[in-house]
Amino acid sequence: MRRTKKILLFTLLSIFVGSQSHAFKISGNKWAIGEIEYFVDMDGTAASGITWNTAFIAAMNEWNAETPFNFILREENRNPCANDGLNSVDFSDSFCGSEFGSSTLAVTVLSYKSAILGAPTIREADIIIDQNKDFNVYDGRLVQFGIQGLDFRRVALHELGHVLGLDHETSNAAIMAPNIGNLDRLQADDIAGAELLYGGAINCAVAELAFGSITNALEDTDCRVSELLPGSSDSSPIDLYSFALTSPATISLGMTSSTLDSVLLIADENLQVVAFDDKSSNECDSSLTQFLQPGSYFLLANTFDSPVKDECDISGDYKINAALSSVGLNPLGSSTSLTGAAVNAGFSAGITSNNGVSFTNQFPPSASLDITAQIDIDPQHFGQAGFLVIAAVIDEQILFLNEAGQFIDSAANPGVITRAVNKTLTATEELTVVENLIPASLGISEMQVSFFFGYGLISSPGQLYYHQTPLKLIIAP
Repeated sequence: MRRTKKILLFTLLSIFVGSQSHAFKISGNKWAIGEIEYFVDMDGTAASGITWNTAFIAAMNEWNAETPFNFILREENRNPCANDGLNSVDFSDSFCGSEFGSSTLAVTVLSYKSAILGAPTIREADIIIDQNKDFNVYDGRLVQFGIQGLDFRRVALHELGHVLGLDHETSNAAIMAPNIGNLDRLQADDIAGAELLYGGAINCAVAELAFGSITNALEDTDCRVSELLPGSSDSSPIDLYSFALTSPATISLGMTSSTLDSVLLIADENLQVVAFDDKSSNECDSSLTQFLQPGSYFLLANTFDSPVKDECDISGDYKINAALSSVGLNPLGSSTSLTGAAVNAGFSAGITSNNGVSFTNQFPPSASLDITAQIDIDPQHFGQAGFLVIAAVIDEQILFLNEAGQFIDSAANPGVITRAVNKTLTATEELTVVENLIPASLGISEMQVSFFFGYGLISSPGQLYYHQTPLKLIIAP
């Protein structure tokens, strides 16, 4: 985990026709999301009859078409030397008051904002083009009989690559070579670099978060922040857990460890941190409470490149207690089936002690609990004869709710899936698991139960459709 801030300049050197670059390189920084506005309104037309605007917009469109990044065109003129938070391009006889180098065709100026996790993100990117250079617009070889000037479009392609966060290449064919040459279109290497930055692939294993208790460890073999966020120099290990919210909710987290210098983070679906805690007030522990809007998120268990506290280390076991309080039922992860067949079903559930005003997963023994679930049935199963299943897992014991409303031990009927309801399936099935359950009245003072919900078809009694992430109930004094 690190924080830094910097400003970086890039240049494109002129007139060199020869070997190009490969093995795409990134500057170590990227935009928080793969889409930005770009202001383009330049005066003038090339000797070929093509306007500078047309050539630059064509370069933007090529990045849009070939990569996951998206430039949104704004046909207005903005000063690229102004620190205004707007991304723009224009010709100038100087680089914001300084002289261009004799071989410099254009300069891309990137400014950054610090990030909690990984390298700083790009916040503004402007391109200044040397108006004293002889430009034209054409395809093909850089030097051609009867054509004067350097192709402006390939210069724009190159500089826009820097805007994305790509650095110069030095070993094989790429538009991002440090010297202008015969390449006039994006190459596979350029596209691969943009894919790495903005393709959406998560380069670390991701587990679905089950609210309750998580026991795991950060070790030398774990994924590193530098793998999760390409270009970052942060080598600290990290574990990822995904979760989704369909209604506003407050998540409360506690990360405890006897040895690990704990860091808790919550990030959005673009891996931008929305909340974190790296101030362990009690030994090597960390805690975090955050209100979140509906959406997809990651819980990140992290540490530091080097220990902050003498008594803590950067590897070791940890335990996370995760509690969720919301105003509605919450999704239970991705859907699956016993046979691995694909299913387009949705599962959500919640536990309340105040008649549905709010839902959470941790309660005292004296609370009166209602547990409900909802299944959005796969459309291809609407109207078919089917059944609903409710299961509770306590340690190694699996209990099924039967049609009489009683939980029975699955060990009494090995291999049999006990049905809670037999019925014709509708688009949405609502299930009541328990009503007005007071754990203390049953002699329960401390317990953790994982609930699962599913459905099947009478025509395929051995198949069951259910969710990956359990609904966890924690009873604690």
